[in-house]
Amino acid sequence: MRLVCLLILLFYSLKINAQGRHCSIEGKVKDRTNKEVTGASVSLTLSLSEGEGTARDKPISGTTTDSGGNFIFKSLKEGKYIISANFTGFETYTDTLVIKNNSLNLGTIVLHESANMLNEVKIIEKILAVVQKDDTTEYNAGAYKVNPDADAADLIKKMPALEVNGKEVKAQGEAVVKVLVDGKPFFGTDPYASLLNLPAEIIDKVQVYNEKSEQEQFTGFSEGNTTKTINIITKADKRNGAFAKVYAGYGDDNTYTSGGNLNVFNGDRRITFTAQSNNVNVQNFGDQNLTGAPSGSVNVAKTNAIGINYSDKWGKKIDISGSYFFNESNNQSLTETRKTFVLPLDSGQVYNDTNKAPNTNYNHRFNLRMNYTIDSMNSVLFQPQLSLQQNNSNSMEHGITEQSGALLNETFNNNTSDKLGYNLSGSLLYRHRFYKKGRTFSLNMSAGNNHNEGTTYHTAQNTYYYDTALNNTLNQQNIQAQNSRSLAANATYTEPVKKSGLLQFQYNLNYLPANSDKNVYDYSNTDNRYSIPDSLLSNTFGSRNTAHKAGGSYQFARGPVKEDSSRKQYSFSIGVYYQLTQLYDEQTLPYSFSLNRNFGNILPTATFQYKISKTKNLQFTYNTSTHAPSVNQLQNVINNTNPLQLSTGNPDLKQPYQHSITIRYNTTNINLATAFSASITGAITQNNITNQSIIAQNDTIIQQNILLAKGSLLTMPVNINGDRRLNMYMAYGLPLKFIKSHLNLNMNAGISDVPTIINNEMNFQNNKTGGLGISLSSNINENIDFTISSNTSIVSNNNSLNATLNNTYYNQNDKAVLNLIFWKGFVLNTDISFQHNSGLSQGYNQDYVLWNMGFGKKLFKKRQGDLRFVIYDILEQNKNIQYTITDLYIQDMRSNVLTRYYMLVFTYKIRNFKKE
Repeated sequence: MRLVCLLILLFYSLKINAQGRHCSIEGKVKDRTNKEVTGASVSLTLSLSEGEGTARDKPISGTTTDSGGNFIFKSLKEGKYIISANFTGFETYTDTLVIKNNSLNLGTIVLHESANMLNEVKIIEKILAVVQKDDTTEYNAGAYKVNPDADAADLIKKMPALEVNGKEVKAQGEAVVKVLVDGKPFFGTDPYASLLNLPAEIIDKVQVYNEKSEQEQFTGFSEGNTTKTINIITKADKRNGAFAKVYAGYGDDNTYTSGGNLNVFNGDRRITFTAQSNNVNVQNFGDQNLTGAPSGSVNVAKTNAIGINYSDKWGKKIDISGSYFFNESNNQSLTETRKTFVLPLDSGQVYNDTNKAPNTNYNHRFNLRMNYTIDSMNSVLFQPQLSLQQNNSNSMEHGITEQSGALLNETFNNNTSDKLGYNLSGSLLYRHRFYKKGRTFSLNMSAGNNHNEGTTYHTAQNTYYYDTALNNTLNQQNIQAQNSRSLAANATYTEPVKKSGLLQFQYNLNYLPANSDKNVYDYSNTDNRYSIPDSLLSNTFGSRNTAHKAGGSYQFARGPVKEDSSRKQYSFSIGVYYQLTQLYDEQTLPYSFSLNRNFGNILPTATFQYKISKTKNLQFTYNTSTHAPSVNQLQNVINNTNPLQLSTGNPDLKQPYQHSITIRYNTTNINLATAFSASITGAITQNNITNQSIIAQNDTIIQQNILLAKGSLLTMPVNINGDRRLNMYMAYGLPLKFIKSHLNLNMNAGISDVPTIINNEMNFQNNKTGGLGISLSSNINENIDFTISSNTSIVSNNNSLNATLNNTYYNQNDKAVLNLIFWKGFVLNTDISFQHNSGLSQGYNQDYVLWNMGFGKKLFKKRQGDLRFVIYDILEQNKNIQYTITDLYIQDMRSNVLTRYYMLVFTYKIRNFKKE
């Protein structure tokens, strides 16, 4: 039998070879400093002329280099080819190649800087403001004029389909997960920090694309699991040298700000250091919460922070990058909240809450990426990361429940907590490439440990107006520790099928053990300490989740036929996997029980990508997924942080199963310099984890003889079918040459059906959302920089249980920003925004105008200094109002904010770039 199989394999191999061989050309592009050039344009032309003439030369294909400077052309036939490579600021490289039934590896192509061509290139790129290259949208930074003090965030705000709102960065309607600089990670997975610490003046291009996982990039097999990524390509003449900015300011009421950043670029070595200290709510880093501490919007905060980013190439085989952050914040938060509950009858039940919650938060974050190329066939990628958080908070809350205007209950409660949490994880990816092109093996192993612990002291005075005999006081100590671990391994093997097909086989193992201990003690007046165990609120719980997933996929890619340029490029993949999940729950306190369940799921996937033309690209992705409930959702213990609004877990939870579809379309018009992008995402979830809520109409006994008093709330996670969501996004950008400006338009719409259970009755909540944005930004010169924008959003909410609560919320935000540099370096910058709300509860529909202004002068010979007088909130109208729809209630909230202050700020910039 073995001999027969061997003969069959030998015959198949001979048959494949007899059919003829298609070849490839690959190589790497670098500059003279041996730095890989990311985003270089590489084109291939078939030479059909016998002499030196080019009349019969025929363009074949074009591509751009990846983050490592690599490029490849596949499926080539024998013949004579002309290859060219170019990048902004470099001379064009050309060479003639001859293929005779063999693939070529050109090694390294070196590009040389060309000062003579810079002016010509810049003129061209004024027209080519944006281009579409396969699934990558590339913006030319030179086509968007910003003031000399602008950072990367200011620049990309002018580009169509790119947004920076607060600390959230979006591209084409999706959240940006990370920002790369010249193809290398910059400040880890904090895109907000990346954009604020990079000056706009060094940016040449901005690329937006959906990045595949490291394993998918290696195998070439895509299953649609991508992350939205921005890659910033720096100018060639700004890659060697140092540039920095430092600033300091002081104002009335002891307001202050200071900080700066330093960037040292030397070929492959990139070092960035940033620091800041202020009490005016400025924070250049994204938030991270590991301990479950209160994490609402920052109201009035003091911040001290430092960060460092490092990337380099150690020898010829090791690429390394990493970053470290430390952030200390002291937030003074005061919020007023109104919750209108959805009940089967129009009971008019409302909960009003005032919460003063000062807290101090310390956060450390570290991440590293080290890629070791063993040889041409083998490589190892190691990616560890560590996050550590300590939070000290004190929440003083006053809550009142009313029904039709009558008081039901009231609580004054105080929670003082000291919490510590850390998340340590790492992955090791081994990749092996066989001699047969397309045949690969990779093994990805990862492990992690997420731990948080803390002690909370809880005091409360509870009043029940309908029955004063129920009035009580609490004085408790809550000691809690949670630990979740993860072990995973994913093995992938790919096998080419003829010239255009690829098979992939995968096996994945995930092991997720977790445990949570909660011990509550009542205060003893006898021995003056917390010594009385509260068995009703204490719990010891553990869970183990083991998942085995195995299956295979097939991918087919068809490129253009060289003899028929009208043939379109497309690729598709289809796969099916089976996952067996074993979920084991065990409780030992307050009583013992165990629960063992098995879940089997078939998980199909499909992708389709159609390159309609060089400037039009269409993508379709269908995925299915499932995940285990968290230990918090499973643990069956009452949380009485707010005695009027209790919550508990549910050990009977099943894992949800989701179908999701994404369609993306991107196109650009090079002649008109316009860009259009659109996307549609939809999801249906079976066994979705949502809430079952009980709003007690009468005194009710719940878990283990705990009283749920009339008007109080208990929520518990449950599985419900029928969760459906659909969202749409479109963006269009075009230049208005007659006023030297750019016009950007965007529109979004969404609909969702969220089923939930309230007082044992099903409620179907239907939400419709819509938004329209328009912005006009100047493109005159760096001395005149303005942006005028208007954003409108509408939310319509309908509930099947209580139609009287159906509501439409409307928000309008109009904003104008102006930055001027005039007469001997004087500077004027101002921004004014108008905020309008309607559809909120009484007292929350408040309009306001926020107006800020600065006036100053550029100093010194090269204008590297800047002295500026700043006024924040000139009209003293700043407010913070938020509107939230949940499956149980409609919430209006307002909180304290920073108001008017005056400050004198001095800024100094350093620019020292080496000339080659």
